Amino acid sequence: MFDRKKIAALAASILICAASAASPVCVFADDNNEIHAADAEADDSSLVQSGDFTYSLTHDGNACIEDCISTEENLVIPDTLDGKAVTELGPYAFGSDHENNPYTSITLPASIVYISDRNPFMYCTKLTEVKVADGCADFCAEDGILYTKSKDKLVHYPCCKSGDSFSIPEGITSLGTASIYNTKLKEIKFPSTLEEIGVFAVGDTAELTNADLLGTKVHTIDTYAFSGCTKLEKVILPSTLEIIAGGAFARCTALENITLPDELTSIGQYAFMDTDLSVIIIPDSVESIGYCAFGYYTSPTGNVAKNDGFILVGGPTSAAKIYATDSDTDYEYQNNFVFMTPDQYAEQQDLLDLEKIKSGDYEYAVTAAGAVLTMCSSSDDKIEVPESLDGNTIVKIYPACFSNCQASEIILPNTVTELREMSFYNCQNLKSITLPESVKTIGNNAFDGCQSLESVEFLGAETIGNQVFNNCEALKFFTAAGCLNSWDDDEPFIFCTALREINIKSGEGTYSSADGILYNKGKTTLLAYPASKPDTSFKAPLSVEEIGQSAFAKANNLKSVDLPNVKVINSYAFEDCQALSSVKLSKELTKIGSDAFYSCPSLKSLRVYDKLTTIGTCAFGFCENDEATEETDAHDKVVDGFKLYAPKDSTAYKFAKDSGMEVITGTVEFFGKNMDIRFLGAIGGIIAAAILAVIGIITGKSLKKKKAAKELAERKAKSAELRKQQHSADTSDKKEGSANED
Repeated sequence: MFDRKKIAALAASILICAASAASPVCVFADDNNEIHAADAEADDSSLVQSGDFTYSLTHDGNACIEDCISTEENLVIPDTLDGKAVTELGPYAFGSDHENNPYTSITLPASIVYISDRNPFMYCTKLTEVKVADGCADFCAEDGILYTKSKDKLVHYPCCKSGDSFSIPEGITSLGTASIYNTKLKEIKFPSTLEEIGVFAVGDTAELTNADLLGTKVHTIDTYAFSGCTKLEKVILPSTLEIIAGGAFARCTALENITLPDELTSIGQYAFMDTDLSVIIIPDSVESIGYCAFGYYTSPTGNVAKNDGFILVGGPTSAAKIYATDSDTDYEYQNNFVFMTPDQYAEQQDLLDLEKIKSGDYEYAVTAAGAVLTMCSSSDDKIEVPESLDGNTIVKIYPACFSNCQASEIILPNTVTELREMSFYNCQNLKSITLPESVKTIGNNAFDGCQSLESVEFLGAETIGNQVFNNCEALKFFTAAGCLNSWDDDEPFIFCTALREINIKSGEGTYSSADGILYNKGKTTLLAYPASKPDTSFKAPLSVEEIGQSAFAKANNLKSVDLPNVKVINSYAFEDCQALSSVKLSKELTKIGSDAFYSCPSLKSLRVYDKLTTIGTCAFGFCENDEATEETDAHDKVVDGFKLYAPKDSTAYKFAKDSGMEVITGTVEFFGKNMDIRFLGAIGGIIAAAILAVIGIITGKSLKKKKAAKELAERKAKSAELRKQQHSADTSDKKEGSANED
């Protein structure tokens, strides 16, 4: 999301404005990449005025006509100017005032070898014919139409040429820039040899109703190629087509249907803006879809507006699915179109073909599986949907069935098994809803725009679609049954800024919760942290190894986070956590995605480690540059005072240096403080010496004590021995005395 596509979007916007002003503003290089004076920006100081012509010098000293002020209707370009051969025509060789351009006929000299790819004839709004003098080796004209000499490229079809139909000759492989621009043609037959349709090639051909390219070899329809063909109703694209560039069919307001070929890989920005398409089927071959390619129109005030009813059809992992909810916060760009798989779309088409039956406040259609509720027109504050209508059991809720319903409470019967896309779209008074256990499938955007919805409980849901709670800013409590197996959304609560609690009941599903936080079943991935959970600190369970995309986005109370075993932090994970000031990362962390800590102004420092090798754009330390005043200004800036603590020459070190951040190496965290390793080493030495001294003192005292004890024991033993000897002597003396008396 954060690839700064806004620059390209702006460029496309400028081009659209230019197109509506009748003259495309584009620069394109020559196919052979040779630099021509006709394609270079002319230096005013080097321009030479010669009669009605202004010219510059080519690299070989010839003349390239840059402007002409002649008022002659039949303009003849001389073969020399001031003795210099006229060999090139610049982009404004015949002026740039398309409203007052006088030329109805232009004759080119034989000396012409190159005409700017920006097509100087496009400003000749009265032109009826182009002529080329005999002997020209590079260009020719037939019936007033200009071609390359080899007849493989159509250079220019005069916009005021008589006739309303034209068959492009076989052999033509390319239609040049603005080659059939702003003509009066109603019908164009394209040759089988055609391979490329250039920038604005058929642009503003307002009377054209049909463009059948089926028999051609076209692989590229370039920027704004058919833009402004306001009566173009039918377009048939060839199987060879690979690229539809930006704005290719913009402002083709009559275009209601188009089939995209299976080889198509790219659809550019604004490609089908301001068309009458209401649905588009995107083949799986498409790899990228640009901003506002589908589902947008120009409002009466001139702003780009969104057609919320637009439907995109594609595979479950297709570019169509991504485009349906694509967003960019910098541009306030957010799609919320209905997305369907081909099977779902086919089913819907079948339902549309069924007879609709009116029954009181309800409309329904009968299928083999039961009744499908297609519309509710009740104005009651509390709506309790019956189990059956006219004896037909209601089993499914049709897309947008309750759209714009004003009820604050809606109760569905336990016969309903599925809610289709946008079932409750824009029910702005709905405050709470409990879906019965029978409802197993909930479609994309089911509760989109329910701005008063505070509490939701899904008693039996097994599958939940994408953007189900888009724009549900009041949602506080969500509960789902333990049977939930599939939630097709990487950011299920991204717009639920009031959310306080997420609960998943125990069961056999693939999701779980703890303390109001959403995890996968094994709690290895944290998927969503409620944005308004009141806690100010969070420590991830030791089982958590990954933080999901936007998992903590806009968590407005969170101040500190500890992620002890997390290895991956995905994009936008902590985006816009305004109060977050402390983050403790794991030494095992390997990846921080784009914008993971974007717009966290209170986070002034971060410590990362060697194993962090993948760092996305603006992953940390960046916020929006509020002072940016021009499109050329940087829209992101480093957070004031931000410091990164990282190992020298690590991936994070290089990222910080390249981003202009202050990066500090050679430190460790010690009791919550960042300490210099050398200082800690010195302190460690002192502490070690002190410890050794203490140990020495203790040991010395211990040895002295042992020695004293030993000496005391020896004295006691010696004393005892002396007493024993004395006792023996006394006993002997007594015996001797007794014997003498006898």
